[in-house]
Amino acid sequence: MMFKQQQEDTSSLTSLSPEIQSPNKKRHRSLYYAIFAVFVVLIVICAALLIPQSGGSSLELRLNYAVGERMVYETTITTGQTIDESFYPITTSLTTIMDVLSENSENYTINQAITTNPNIGFPGSFFPIDVSKATYYNNFMVPGAPLIFNNTDSNPTILAYLAQSSVKVGDVWIVPVNISTANVGMTGKVTLKFAEIQEITVPAGTFQTMRIEITSTALNIHAYGNSNDDPLITILSTMSTQINGTSYIELGTCRLIKADLTQLVTMDSSDIERTSYTEQILMEYTKP
Repeated sequence: MMFKQQQEDTSSLTSLSPEIQSPNKKRHRSLYYAIFAVFVVLIVICAALLIPQSGGSSLELRLNYAVGERMVYETTITTGQTIDESFYPITTSLTTIMDVLSENSENYTINQAITTNPNIGFPGSFFPIDVSKATYYNNFMVPGAPLIFNNTDSNPTILAYLAQSSVKVGDVWIVPVNISTANVGMTGKVTLKFAEIQEITVPAGTFQTMRIEITSTALNIHAYGNSNDDPLITILSTMSTQINGTSYIELGTCRLIKADLTQLVTMDSSDIERTSYTEQILMEYTKP
């Protein structure tokens, strides 16, 4: 009987959990769990470092150049018209050299030289210009684009946008256009979407930029005056244009690194379409 009882006790021990049977196995399993947890944490940290965190990124809205730096831009302008489905282009290139001479609290003094190919009359020598640090928005689009910010003093919508100290990824500006000169005006809306932070490489180097996507409604062109005195007035009164482009603005400086813009002009009275494509690229950048 005693032998039978001892046998029953031994069999009951074998039915206990593996942890009770082997304390070493329990400690080993706990060690595995700890190592696995650390491994998971490392993966999460690495993923956070590798994935672009663009949601909180922003672009400071102020020119921030340095005295002594030089920027050299190459601008290519292709204009032409489509007649009977055939496109007839004319291409002009401009080289612009900008040397930052001095600054004060509000302005930069910049020596600027522009040469063209073919030569269309721009001076080849340097001449000084004063550039306000607050006019960063002039870099949002390439030269030759509609001057959508020209009525900042009278347009509360534009003033509200420009009162911001920075913009974040995902922000959208819908800018009302109301341009007028002595004989011609333009009305409509232009949309600027601050799409993402993007690193781009141009001949001048590699830069961290904010990519801005530019689109518009049909911008109606108005003519003021008497068509009997000027036939051009009649032509302009039937025209509208649409724009579409992309600009890359350097973070921290609002420097234009690269931009392109297409303008399509249509006339209600004919089947002729006029197209203008402009691209500007920073070719050289010299630090002070």
